[in-house]
Amino acid sequence: MTGVEGGVLAEALRHHGDAEAIRMGATSLTWSALAGASRRTRYALEGAGVGQGDLVAVLAPPSLEGTALLFALLDLGAPMLPLNARLSETEQAQAITDTHARFLVVAPDDALGTRLATETGCGLLALAPLDGASPLARLASPAPDRTDEHARAAERRRAEGAALVLRTSGTSGRPKGAVLGLDNLIASADGAASLLGSASSDRWLLCMPLFHIGGLAILMRASRVGASVVLHARFDEAEVARALDEDGITRVSFVAAMLERVLAARGERPAPAALELVLLGGGPASDDLIRRAEALGYPVAPTYGLTEAASQVATRPPGKAVDEPAGGLVPLAGVSLRIVDETDAACAPGVEGEIQVRGAIVMRGYLDDPEASRAALTDGWLATGDIGRLDDTGRLRVLDRRTDLIVSGGENVYPAQIESVLEAHPDVVEAGVRGLDDETYGARPAAWVVLRAGARLAPSELLVYCRERLAGYAVPVDVEAVDALPRNATGKLLRRRLGEG
Repeated sequence: MTGVEGGVLAEALRHHGDAEAIRMGATSLTWSALAGASRRTRYALEGAGVGQGDLVAVLAPPSLEGTALLFALLDLGAPMLPLNARLSETEQAQAITDTHARFLVVAPDDALGTRLATETGCGLLALAPLDGASPLARLASPAPDRTDEHARAAERRRAEGAALVLRTSGTSGRPKGAVLGLDNLIASADGAASLLGSASSDRWLLCMPLFHIGGLAILMRASRVGASVVLHARFDEAEVARALDEDGITRVSFVAAMLERVLAARGERPAPAALELVLLGGGPASDDLIRRAEALGYPVAPTYGLTEAASQVATRPPGKAVDEPAGGLVPLAGVSLRIVDETDAACAPGVEGEIQVRGAIVMRGYLDDPEASRAALTDGWLATGDIGRLDDTGRLRVLDRRTDLIVSGGENVYPAQIESVLEAHPDVVEAGVRGLDDETYGARPAAWVVLRAGARLAPSELLVYCRERLAGYAVPVDVEAVDALPRNATGKLLRRRLGEG
C-alpha cells in the first residue's frame, strides 16, 4: 500500500472506520469495510498480473465494486484509465491502444469488454460482488505478455507518479491523456476543503459519471475527512430530487443542465434544509439559472475547473454577494491564477484574456505527448485556453469554455473531431461544426458540409455515418449542405459564422 495501514483510506479508516463511507441503493459500506474491499481488490489485481505502473482501463458503470477498485489501484500504483461509456466501440479501442493499457476491467457479463480485449490484446478482468471469493474475475488467462512497449510504458508511468490518465481532446479534437498523480488529487480535495469547509458529517450525492474527474473528485474529498457518499448509477432528475428530499444530502455537484432538470423536477419547492452546497461546474452557468436556484434556497457555488487541474480550480462560496452571480470565483488554497494576452503578458484586472493556473493541482502533462505538454505547461503555469478576467481582489469570472468548444449536457464536444469524421466521408470536401443553443443540454453540435461535385448525399445519410463513429452526444443534430464555408483571409474556418447565410 502507501506505507500506512489502509493506504489512501488511512485517515478515514483511523478516525471514522465504523461510519458509513458509501451507499448505493439499499447496500452500504463503512470505511472499514471499504478499506477491506479495496485491500482484497488489490490482492486480486496483483494475482492477475497487474504491476506498479501498468495502466488499467476501466469500463463499468458506477458501483461499490468500482469504488473499491479505484482505491486499490491508487494504493498499488497502477494508474487507471476510466473509459467514457458513451464513446463508440472504435473510440474505446483506440483509447486502450494509444495509451498502451495492459488490462481492461469491465462490469460482469460485458460482451463489449470481450470484444475490446480481443481487439487490443489487453488482459480482461471483470468486477465481482464484494462478498464473493474474489472481487475480480479473470476472463483472459494467463495475464497478457508484458511486451517491451508495455514495460517501457509502465516505467514511464512509475517515474511520473501517474495515478489517473483521463482522456481529453482540448480545442484541437486530437485525443490526449492528462496524467494526474495522487498528490494532485489530494491537493485538489484539501484545497476545496480549505475554501468551502469539509467534515465527516458531510453527505455527498454522487450522480456524475466516474469516467469524469468531477465524479472521481467527490470520492477523494469524502475519503480525506471520512464523509459519506450516496452513489447513483446514473443521473436521473426524479431520483436526484427524491434523494435530496429523503437521503439527508448536504453536498452535491452538478453541471448547468443537471441543475436545470432538477429544478424542473422539484418545481417551486424550496431547497431541502439539509443541503449546504451545490457545486455548479462543467462550463459557465447563466446568471439567470443561478438566480432562479438561489431564490429557491439552493446554496449554489459556481465553479471553474478542468481535467488538467484535477477538477476544481476556483469557486464562489455560496451566499457571497456579487454583482455577477457567475463571477467572484475564489481560487483554491495553494492555487494561483493569472490572465494573459496573446503574447503571454499578464493582463490588468478587468481585462479579458486566457486563464492560466499554477499549483499542486496541475497535471504532470499529457501522456507520451511532450509537444502538447510543452504547449500547455510553462514554468508550472497551465495554459487552459479558457477566457476570463480577474477583478481587483483576484476573483475570477469565466467568460468562455475554450473558443469553439461545445459543452453539451456537461460533455465536452469538440468541433474538430466531428469535422474530421465528416471529412473522412468520400462525398464530403470539407465540414464545419458549431454549437446551437439548446434548452435541455445547453448546446448541441450542428454541421455544415461542402459536398463533392455531383454527389447525391442526403443529410440523413451523414447523420447515420456519424452515429457509427461518434459518441451519441457528439452526433450533430443537423447537417446542412452549403456551397462554401466561411473563412478569413488566411483560410481559417470561422465557426461562429456558420449558418449565417
